[in-house]
Amino acid sequence: MKENEQRAGQLIKAFLKQYRLDDKYTEREIYARWEELVGSAINNRTIKVRYNNGYLMVYLNSSTLRAELGMRKSELLERINQRLREKVVKDISFK
Repeated sequence: MKENEQRAGQLIKAFLKQYRLDDKYTEREIYARWEELVGSAINNRTIKVRYNNGYLMVYLNSSTLRAELGMRKSELLERINQRLREKVVKDISFK
């Protein structure tokens, strides 16, 4: 059963990549799971999230939080990729 699930997952990923939908899928997944990925404090200050080709742009309504997250960027990057169970986010910028 597990093997079939893994095979189906690989087929879906290959399909998305072939039709260049993988970035949009990843962006939707990050957006849908944003509060789970970063916690409610960051979620409450987030205006929007954009993902493109491994790069995540996070728009925040707090300059203080923007500066703090800039200093903790690598920690947040690691946490997001761990929770997504694959390394899809290469870098994050805060706007």
